[in-house]
Formats: sequence, C-alpha cells, structure tokens
Amino acid sequence: MKAVHFIVPEGIDDPARPSGGNVYDRQLSRGLTARGWEVREHRGLASLASIPDGATVLLDGLIASPAPEVLVPEAQRLRQVVLMHMPLGDERERAVLVAAAAVVTTSAWTRDRLVELYGLERIHVAEPGVEEAALARGTANGGELLCVAAVTPDKGHEVLLDALAAAQDLPWRCACVGSLVRDAGHAERVLRRARWLNGRVRAPR
Repeated sequence: MKAVHFIVPEGIDDPARPSGGNVYDRQLSRGLTARGWEVREHRGLASLASIPDGATVLLDGLIASPAPEVLVPEAQRLRQVVLMHMPLGDERERAVLVAAAAVVTTSAWTRDRLVELYGLERIHVAEPGVEEAALARGTANGGELLCVAAVTPDKGHEVLLDALAAAQDLPWRCACVGSLVRDAGHAERVLRRARWLNGRVRAPR
C-alpha cells in the first residue's frame, strides 16, 4: 500500500475556526484513502523528525511556508510535497518551495502566481470540488451579497468595504460570515469600518 504522511494545521477540526482550506485538506485525505493510500496524519511539524527516510510528506502550506529552518534541511531525506492554498510571496516561502519535490495548488491562479513569484516548475493543480446541493434562488435585484472568509488581512475585507462604500446609491446589503479570532486586532478594525455603512453590512459575531 502506498503511504503518505500528511501534516495538517493543529486546528483542522476546530468547529470555532471553520476554514475552506481545512475542508479541502480533510476531503483530500479522504480521497487519497479511498484510492488506496495509507494516510498518516500529523498535527504540525513536531513529528517530522520521526518520519522515516524516503517517505512522502504532504504539507499544508500554512505550516510549510513559514518554516524553512525545519523543512529545507529535511528535504534531502524526505519527499516533501507542499499544498498551497494562498501564496505569502516572501523569501522564506521561496526557500521551502524550491526545496520541495513538488507543489500542489488549489487553483490555476495560485499556480500562475507561484510561477510569477518564484519561477517554479514542479506544480500540479488540484481544484476543490463541491457538495451537491439545491440551486440557490438568489434575489430579484441581486442586492443581497455574501462574503464567506475569516477576517484576516489577506482575505480583502477592507477592499470589499471600500467598494461597497462607493456604491451606497445602490440597493445592496452584505452579510459577512467568518472567524473573528484569527487576527483579533484586524477584525476589530474591519468591524469599525463596517459600522460606517449604516447597518447595511451584517458582520460576524
């Protein structure tokens, strides 16, 4: 049986911190198992040294990108494959990805961005699927908007609020759904800005 060591975030199953990336990781693990792989899951990098030489190690990019001091030395004995949801675009991430045996991205956009940033070649795209569900009815005028994302700097809530502020003459309302605890200081700044829009933005609680 083929085996892969999958290093996932510590809070992957925390219901208070829902994440599309965590759902993707969970589905990927199930999919590999269904296709005959033995998936050995590890939380964080603490157990990396105990993984045997020559093993294939799949690393979530949230863990891998900030950790070149740990991963680059291990790249000589482990076949590291980094799963990238969203690039950071810094030298630490570059070192990790250049040392990896391969990189998997969740979109063609992410692949193209990594090529642009780092000139990488060993990149494979594995786009997420969706669960079957009834088609949403929407609204007659398209004025009900939904933003689903943890309130962190890289998700672009401030860009969204700027755009909504510029369109206050239109009949829209926006509901934001996502964790407020990933970056509490940033989340509070976003909430303050949202309050300026006269109650038309419903923020997470």
